[in-house]
Amino acid sequence: MTIIETIQKRRSVRTYTGEPLRQEHVTQIKQFINQLEIPFGEKARIELLSIHTGEIPIKLGTYGFIKGACDFIVLVYEKAPFAETAAGYLFEQAVLFCTGLDLGTCWLGGSFSRSDFKKQVILKPNEKIRIVSPVGYISDKKRFFERYFQGADKNSKSRKPFGELFFDKEFNQSLSENAAGVFSTPLKMVRLAPSANNKQEWRVLHDEQAMHFYKKPYPMFDAIDMGIALCHFELSCKELGIEGKYEILKDFPHNRKLKYVISWIKNG
Repeated sequence: MTIIETIQKRRSVRTYTGEPLRQEHVTQIKQFINQLEIPFGEKARIELLSIHTGEIPIKLGTYGFIKGACDFIVLVYEKAPFAETAAGYLFEQAVLFCTGLDLGTCWLGGSFSRSDFKKQVILKPNEKIRIVSPVGYISDKKRFFERYFQGADKNSKSRKPFGELFFDKEFNQSLSENAAGVFSTPLKMVRLAPSANNKQEWRVLHDEQAMHFYKKPYPMFDAIDMGIALCHFELSCKELGIEGKYEILKDFPHNRKLKYVISWIKNG
């Protein structure tokens, strides 16, 4: 499965079979997260936790949002100005990897017991747990709760229109899929990026050889959401052979309603 196919396949799963991850999947996930490179020079890591670490299952509470999950991936990062964005990028790579293994995941930013998870992760003085996700085998039995949220999670129906998120050279000019050219598919993958309450508070300005990323100020998870969007865009570009890199510019197009974050500069 390609990255683009995996992004299109990913959905939030809240009901699991109750079966612990098989050793083959534990090994694959650990190998993957251990070789990940943290972007933008920040410090972050991902831990894989199981409720079955001893004879008595440990408690990893999710306030009823998740049922039947035995295993979780946990995002830990060191506090710094760009750390949350880097951490969101890092964590989404793990989520997509698990999706490629046909495992369910679900981003949880607030609906989990931090005290439960802190008991199982050794944190350094400047570290914090920001996000967790269950990872496991998807149950065929859907709760009403699950069906309700899946209705809200439908990728195309619950996403903002392409032209509302992406702009061409100026913010008063919507970018069409045709005008986006080679960037059409990477931007479509940005549009599918999960975000807190599905707000999609990021915006992208197409400017010749660059893509400038902005966000609307949303104090809870906007930096994390931006990291996910940046991950989708860059991984899709790499898969399509579009070469470039992220760079924070000193001179960039300004918009009084949006906060500039970073630009992706195309090689050549």
